[in-house]
Parts: sequence; C-alpha cells; structure tokens
Amino acid sequence: MILKPAGDLTIFEVGALHGEIKQAAATHPQIELDLPEIDKLDASAIQLLIALRRSDRMVLTGMTDALRTRMAELGA
Repeated sequence: MILKPAGDLTIFEVGALHGEIKQAAATHPQIELDLPEIDKLDASAIQLLIALRRSDRMVLTGMTDALRTRMAELGA
C-alpha cells in the first residue's frame, strides 16, 4: 500500500497521518510512504519518520533534497 501525504506535515497533521499508517498497517504487510509532495515539516514529523524508517514494514520514498535538508537541520 502506498500513502502519499501532501502539504504540511507538522504537529497539526502528524496525528492524522499516524492514524492512517496504523489503519493501513492493520491490513497490509508492507507500506510505502511517498513524500515528494511534503512542503513543510517539523520535529514531530521527523520523530514519526525516524520511527517509521526503523520498521521492517515501512519504506520511505520520494525524499526531496529540501526534505533531507530539513531533517538534517532538525538532527535526523
């Protein structure tokens, strides 16, 4: 299953995305989180992405240079 969040991924949106991921994980053995449409993220989103990246069932794709830079700025 592929999830494609778009727009901002901040403390205000991360809870909803986490819920979508949990729901998808209940019925799909592998989940891809495709991220090229993310405009802005904050530390709460970075925490979620780090946790997901550690999972054997999750694959993060579409990481833009801007997203990688922001993650580096926040220490991830």
